[in-house]
Amino acid sequence: MTLRSLLVITCLLLGLSLHAEALTIHVETPGTLSSYIASNEKDLITSLTLTGDLNGTDIRYIREMAGKDVNGDATSGKLSVLDISGVNIVSGGDYYCSNYNSNYNSSDNAIGSLMFNNCARLTSISIPNSVTSIGDYAFFYCIRLTSVTIPNSVTSIGDGAFQFCSGLTSVTIGNSVTSIDYYAFQNCIGLTEILVSRENTSFCSVDGVLFSKDESTLISYPNSRSNSYTIPNSVTSIGDRAFYVCDRLTSVTIPNSVTSIGTYAFYGCIGLTSVTIPNSITSIGWGAFYGCDGLTSVTIPNSVTSIGYYAFYYCSGLTSITIPNSVTSIGYEAFCGCRGLTSVTIPNSVTSIGQSAFSYCSGLTSVTIGNGVTSIGQSAFSYCSGLTSVTIPNSVTSIGWGAFDGCSGLKEIHNNNTIPQNADSFVFNGVDKTTCILYVPKGSLSSYRTAEGWSDFTTIIEEELTSNPQIQTGNIKVYTEAEAILIEGAEPGETISVYTESGSLIQTTQVTDNIVRINVPRGHTYLIKTTGKTFKVAL
Repeated sequence: MTLRSLLVITCLLLGLSLHAEALTIHVETPGTLSSYIASNEKDLITSLTLTGDLNGTDIRYIREMAGKDVNGDATSGKLSVLDISGVNIVSGGDYYCSNYNSNYNSSDNAIGSLMFNNCARLTSISIPNSVTSIGDYAFFYCIRLTSVTIPNSVTSIGDGAFQFCSGLTSVTIGNSVTSIDYYAFQNCIGLTEILVSRENTSFCSVDGVLFSKDESTLISYPNSRSNSYTIPNSVTSIGDRAFYVCDRLTSVTIPNSVTSIGTYAFYGCIGLTSVTIPNSITSIGWGAFYGCDGLTSVTIPNSVTSIGYYAFYYCSGLTSITIPNSVTSIGYEAFCGCRGLTSVTIPNSVTSIGQSAFSYCSGLTSVTIGNGVTSIGQSAFSYCSGLTSVTIPNSVTSIGWGAFDGCSGLKEIHNNNTIPQNADSFVFNGVDKTTCILYVPKGSLSSYRTAEGWSDFTTIIEEELTSNPQIQTGNIKVYTEAEAILIEGAEPGETISVYTESGSLIQTTQVTDNIVRINVPRGHTYLIKTTGKTFKVAL
């Protein structure tokens, strides 16, 4: 080989490597991108910056450069970095994608449905500032995409927009997004950080750390990897499966603008340890926190009226839950498998406890069922083996099949209804009826002795039911309910102390709600101390 030939080959190789590094193009006329990049060169380009106007024909060409053609078949393209932040996407030209006999065309100011789906070569993309919406499955299965910035112009993120983007670690959401739809970030298993735009007027930056506008709440660390998610306060709903299986998520703050949490919204977020649910939320969807076994505590605000099916299913790390008086129903298997729960108070507002709502809560030792409950669903407390005592209020008229099946630790049952509810032999299946004592209202012993499901208990004792006394001093009321003492009207932040009648401290608690409920054993007298006030209460 001559020296001249070697130089020519070297120059050609150098030329190709230059093409492979980066290219910047201004597209003057929509549909003409291919005229700027020769077909024999397009597969060599790894980084591309575009300005000007692009239509469907141009998007089709970009897809081919990024490894997928119009039909989703693989190409030889190597494009990994795409900057179209300075582009206007316009309607017209050829369709850019064909899927299941449907053709997809470009629209003005939109990242359309399936626009970059399966472009597995892409590692980063800068979205145009003119775009107002990101369509369904727009970046579906872009598995190498590591980061994305959604500009302030975008108002909606469609179904499955970033579904199965398993390499995605960081997302920045602009301040105009009002909805995140179904499956938007499903199976984004690498996602560790979602940041809101610094231009969001609801937030401010202090020493590089993003706080809420009044600087009272930490949002995130914008310059470091974080496992904390903060959803912009422009968002009004969190769609079904929005953060499905985001297993690196450890905490999430939901703003007051959000009114609903969709079905399976945080399903399988096994690293989630805490969640703040604002007072704006009225409904928690089916399986919203299904399998979030790292969750240790949840406070449900007074705005919530229903807790959906499977809402906290197998959140086995959950140790405490506060159910407010606004809740009227607890859905099917809502807290099933929450083995860490030790006590539960169901308020008077609840009228029905769903099927298997607390089944397999093996750590549960105490449950207070409110006087508004009329039905206890099938298997509602089945296999709560740690439960030693339960009081069924006189409001309950229906007890489902196997409601307390497998509650092998039960030592006493207090049924306050003078008329035995229908209870077949499976309601208390697995309960040792030779040692567990059944307490019934005075004068109803004979009825229970002959009633199915109740007559199986060896020891049935009548007890005098007294009305719950109420003591009031100033704005504070103290009264009893089932196995609890309730304090109403204490100031938020105030400390309440509970003592035995002899003066030994049992527990202290801080006021966070209008009604504070304290679970204590029955058959004793207690001293309740608040700021400057002492109450003597017999339970």
